[in-house]
Amino acid sequence: MRLIGELEDDQQANLFSAFLLTKGIASQVDQVDGKSEIWVKDEDRFKEAVSELDLFVANPADSKYENAVQQAKIISRAEEKKRQKIQRNLVHVGAGKIPRRRPLTIGLIVACVVVGLLTGFGEKVGHENGVAVDHPVYQALQFVSVNPPLSKKIALAAQNTENGYDQLSVRFASISRGEIWRLVTTIFIHYGIFHIVFNMIWLFQFGTEIEHRYGTWKFGLLVLLVAAISSSFQCGVPDSIGGSQPGLYESYVLITRVGGMSGVVYGLFGFIWMKSTYDRSFGYQLPQSTVVILVGWLFFCMLPTEIRENVGFGSSVANWAHGIGLLVGMAIGYWTAIAKPMKGR
Repeated sequence: MRLIGELEDDQQANLFSAFLLTKGIASQVDQVDGKSEIWVKDEDRFKEAVSELDLFVANPADSKYENAVQQAKIISRAEEKKRQKIQRNLVHVGAGKIPRRRPLTIGLIVACVVVGLLTGFGEKVGHENGVAVDHPVYQALQFVSVNPPLSKKIALAAQNTENGYDQLSVRFASISRGEIWRLVTTIFIHYGIFHIVFNMIWLFQFGTEIEHRYGTWKFGLLVLLVAAISSSFQCGVPDSIGGSQPGLYESYVLITRVGGMSGVVYGLFGFIWMKSTYDRSFGYQLPQSTVVILVGWLFFCMLPTEIRENVGFGSSVANWAHGIGLLVGMAIGYWTAIAKPMKGR
């Protein structure tokens, strides 16, 4: 705010302040040492306000000031109604009323829980000819899962080449056979209670908000895009830099060991982060604490396993899925906010 001047008469100061509001200039009157100081809130209109004050001082009885107070009251009431409407639509993560829940968000959570229970959260279940084998659901959802004799053929070819299992033909063995669903179904696989609880909490928070605001099919499309791209990177990059390559296990199944909703969670987080930053009509405030927690966790998971083991978290992490998921979500959120706003349902 900037001080544009002062008036001796409090009534005249309030009249002039009301007149400024009719001109679209918000102001404030402060009583200081028996005088009324007039402050303008919009510094870009400072010079205009000063000029108007000079005109008012020269002729405060001008007819154009007669209905200023009444007009200002009407404007103020309209602005208050608008502010209340925006406030009702504003949602804070972790506080206040949660928007009406949506079916796809709940459906994803239920699916993850069911898959987790069926597969023993990624543990081998059952035996075949005395050899432990993965649950059929686990095999059906993994990024790569090829049974013998083809699995043995692929493994033998991989072992006789320089790149071994890092070959893209091995990494995308199931996808190349037309099993396109595997690009996204790894999101339902989780390893342990902490893994699924962490992911489901954030999925509920972010998924509910996005699905409530944009509808089920747009939310579903966002989930599919983030899941497919982040999973492809995680399972496509070499093992030496953190990728998840398939291996031939004791059941003679060529299979990857990857899974989790966290890539999608980071994508939803990135989407909301950009929308709340660049789209004022989004009506949603993402707390800085949420940004700190998720970005901090992202970088913590990138630390060497030896360091993470010192604090009791030495599990392998799909860092490519996390990072790429975040970037994809941020890109979509930024693009829809700046170039082509994403309309609601």
